[in-house]
Amino acid sequence: MKFGILKLALLSTGATLATPLWAQDATSVAPQAESSSSGDIVVTARRREERLQDVSVSISAFSAASLERSTVQTVSDVKTIAPGFTFSSEGGKDNVALTLRGIGQLPLGEVTPGVVIYLNDTPLPAVGSNVPTYDIGSIQVLKGPQGTLFGRNTLGGAVVIGSQRPSYEFEGYVEGTYGSFDYRELEGAINVPIVADKVAFRAAGQVRRQDPRTIAFDGGPGFDNIKQDAFRLSLLLEPVEGLKSTTIYEYFKSDELAGGLYLLRQNFSLAAFGLGVLDPQAQQALETQRANRRGSFDGGINGGRSSRKMTSITNDTSFSFGDLTLRNIFGFRKNFSNQLINTGALQNLSIPTGLPAPLPAAVPFTLFHAASVLDRQYLTNETQLLGDFGSFNFITGVFYNNDKSAGPTGSQFTAFSVGGVPAPAVSAHVRNKNFAVYGQIGYEITDKLKLNLGARYSWDKVSACGGTIGTSYVDEDTCLATAALGLADGVGTVSNKGEEPSWTIGLDYKATPDWLLYISSRRGYRGVNINTPLFETPFTTGGVDPSCVATGGVCPDLRAFQKTGEERITDVELGSKYDYHVGEARGRLNIAAYYSKYKNALQFLNTQTIIPNGTPDSPTNGSLAANVANLRIWGVELEASISPTRNFTVSFNAAYTDVKVESVNVPNGLPASVTLGKAQINTYSPKFSGTASVSWILPIKPADGDLAFNSDLFMTDDFGGQNGEKLPGYKLVNARLDWRGIGGTGLDLGVFVKNVFKEEYFSASSVLLSSFPLSSVYAGEPRTWGVSAKYSF
Repeated sequence: MKFGILKLALLSTGATLATPLWAQDATSVAPQAESSSSGDIVVTARRREERLQDVSVSISAFSAASLERSTVQTVSDVKTIAPGFTFSSEGGKDNVALTLRGIGQLPLGEVTPGVVIYLNDTPLPAVGSNVPTYDIGSIQVLKGPQGTLFGRNTLGGAVVIGSQRPSYEFEGYVEGTYGSFDYRELEGAINVPIVADKVAFRAAGQVRRQDPRTIAFDGGPGFDNIKQDAFRLSLLLEPVEGLKSTTIYEYFKSDELAGGLYLLRQNFSLAAFGLGVLDPQAQQALETQRANRRGSFDGGINGGRSSRKMTSITNDTSFSFGDLTLRNIFGFRKNFSNQLINTGALQNLSIPTGLPAPLPAAVPFTLFHAASVLDRQYLTNETQLLGDFGSFNFITGVFYNNDKSAGPTGSQFTAFSVGGVPAPAVSAHVRNKNFAVYGQIGYEITDKLKLNLGARYSWDKVSACGGTIGTSYVDEDTCLATAALGLADGVGTVSNKGEEPSWTIGLDYKATPDWLLYISSRRGYRGVNINTPLFETPFTTGGVDPSCVATGGVCPDLRAFQKTGEERITDVELGSKYDYHVGEARGRLNIAAYYSKYKNALQFLNTQTIIPNGTPDSPTNGSLAANVANLRIWGVELEASISPTRNFTVSFNAAYTDVKVESVNVPNGLPASVTLGKAQINTYSPKFSGTASVSWILPIKPADGDLAFNSDLFMTDDFGGQNGEKLPGYKLVNARLDWRGIGGTGLDLGVFVKNVFKEEYFSASSVLLSSFPLSSVYAGEPRTWGVSAKYSF
């Protein structure tokens, strides 16, 4: 096996400890996950600075240095160094789907994520959360339900990202990278102390460009390019003792081609839809696709679109007085996204007419094109009171979220279109309001035994207006005015609300200063939601119409799917965190085992084959979310490492996840052609995933600089997928060699290779449905290389 020798060479640590335990660089990381002078990693998972090994939560924490060593360029790259965490873009580059501990995210726009990303302590929506990782201080992956300590309540976990904060030192860096497909990247930062110990400012930015990595078989510019610009401005104020305020403005813009789709297979003949004449064309397309993995069909979309723009401003202000700290975290974000993809992954097919000239000999046929425009704004505010009285500490807080449309928003899903007639633009405007109170205490019963108790109560309200109005997307006011007319035209409003408690209880036992044992149980939940627009025409309420071809002329009744209820997860976790010393060697062994019950789980239901093209109240994004499943999930997570010398560390991180679908309960309304049983329920996480890593500072010092070699081997079983089908597992090897501090200066040079052995794999599903005639997926990135130069001052 081509990986065999490399596996033996890379018996290594999870990326959290890719640096030797005693040589982690404290100067290169932010307070959110930094290394202390003793080499301990300091995290803020419980909203106060603590040693990673003292926190009774399963965490993977990455400093800025470890992210650079693994060539992490966006948050999506973290999946290869944090086993058990998957990150994919299903339904377009901007539709982010995260998975932890078997809990996933449906690619349905405004559904609350099961795994939430926090950027500078403010939660991000699902759309637009694949942020670039320039000038990042740390990334922490918190596993299991969260909510009694901060922000949104979550089911599977949270990913906490902290940018580098201003400091009172004049410093900065500039870095340039060049690589495969004419990849060009320029980034840098400058930190300026304005008033000693009072005012500091930091500016950072990044520009990324890359030519298309995927060619178009049938003409067009291709797919999968990179064209991104971003910058961040941060201001730190400490006017008086105890008062600290950090304000951050962030800007990101991309103007890119869509992701290319790989035509995977044909599931059944198009004759089922009266289109058997198209089967030879589909088979020819499959032959073309299988002969060239790095190509896709354009299908007349001219490369498609993935245009995104994000601006945000956050403020984190705290005031400490005695043993108490009052803190407020404010965030305001605007997201704009414009996407167009050839979901069907075919060229434009043609149907012969048999008509004499000059009438057309054939008419075009579109299998599936997907487009969407999202223009939204998000406001969050969180106020906390923290206290630390030695053997007793606490945090209590309130959280508020209000997000809504900021302009014309909706989707356009053209499916089974004869004559190339596009589907109507379906506007969809969703308002989410969330309010919660929470608190957690920690009490040291003895000097070794500690009790942790936390509780939260959340209120959720969601409302929406949607439907087809004219020929383009409209704003919310226009939608509401049209809905008020009360016509059965597919334009209407719908709302839902709910409330739910969540909690945590646990015991920590410090057996020795280097060994922590803990047990905890938590309740997490995801709030109510809705499917848009209002289902009110015969095409979605069980009417009889010949255009409902796929369902025998009797249209489906989707009214039972209009609203979704709360999802709940309850878990028990046992953990051990142990640091050990054997002679000069140092090591770490962390193990966590958990058992979860997941009730009322949402399932993704694609409606493209049962709703006629042109239906005015066709489900937004061509899909529904439905509470249909109850699952049992258990797993084990391992982080093991050893540094036999100060300059060499090997480690291995792994996650084993077992998901069982215990029951399925499907509301009435789906046609018999749609099968939804245990076999069709998504079980997102791979059974096993692991990362083996090695970090070696070579014993030679050319020009007084350090030569550092780093490599990761990532392995995963079948994962993700759709409708119960998973994507095949794969192995990736990434490697990097850095020459640091050349000539005693701040100059570093590096060279990296990603996907060293040209592994061919799929990164995300697009359409994997037995009820759809063809299936498409996203191909994983090919082998790429790059060289970089960085100067720090």
